[in-house]
Amino acid sequence: MEQKNRASSLDNALSVLDLFTLEDSEWRIKDIAEQLGVAQGTAHRLVTTLVSEGFLTKDPLSHTYRLGTSILALGSVVHSRNVLHRMSLPILEKLRNQCQETVHLAVLKNLESTYLSKIDSSHPVRLLSHVGKQNPAHCTSSGQVLMAFQPSAMIEQFLERKLEKYTSRTITEPEALRQLLIKIRQQGFAISVEEYHDGVSSVSAPVKNPQGYAIACVTVAGPIQRIHQGTIPKITKWVVLAAEEITRHVMKANKKS
Repeated sequence: MEQKNRASSLDNALSVLDLFTLEDSEWRIKDIAEQLGVAQGTAHRLVTTLVSEGFLTKDPLSHTYRLGTSILALGSVVHSRNVLHRMSLPILEKLRNQCQETVHLAVLKNLESTYLSKIDSSHPVRLLSHVGKQNPAHCTSSGQVLMAFQPSAMIEQFLERKLEKYTSRTITEPEALRQLLIKIRQQGFAISVEEYHDGVSSVSAPVKNPQGYAIACVTVAGPIQRIHQGTIPKITKWVVLAAEEITRHVMKANKKS
């Protein structure tokens, strides 16, 4: 029964989004309820959820709703992930050869960092990670940089979650994490030192869509004996350049589509 209710709610939420067109770009709650054939209370709950996710936004003066930035980013994500699979590999291989460490391409899924690609380090001891592995976003450089470049509504939803402590360096205070995300957005990269696993450091930079949101990120990870204060500046430069190169490919692909 619970699964059936979830499916019904999803259907209704998608029906709400389907109402928005170039001709009808703004809707009121009562009109949405009439179009869907549901009670205004139900329509309000659906719309409130979509607003919290950034798919809709409310005009404070007219009290009407229009499409938000997340729906714009979503279309780019679907197209851009296919592009990422096709053309990121040589860029990631070049990065691995530069830094000799494990390289990942990660995306955001269910507010967690998920590996889309992986190229192993050339060193004998390698990270125990794999394509499809999900990691918590609050204590990994990939998750932090992916979250930093998301709509504010999604960031706030993320900060409302319980933040589990994995090491003594894990940030679990929402306000401290909010300030870190602001810093990451300003500097354009994230550095994590033993926040998720003791003895492991990582550096990540965002791959952006035309709206400026992160659809993926490039990450270099390895032991603190090799990724430390002396090597991080050079690795960060390489990671940022790789992410920017992939971003240019994504932008070019979007212009052609």
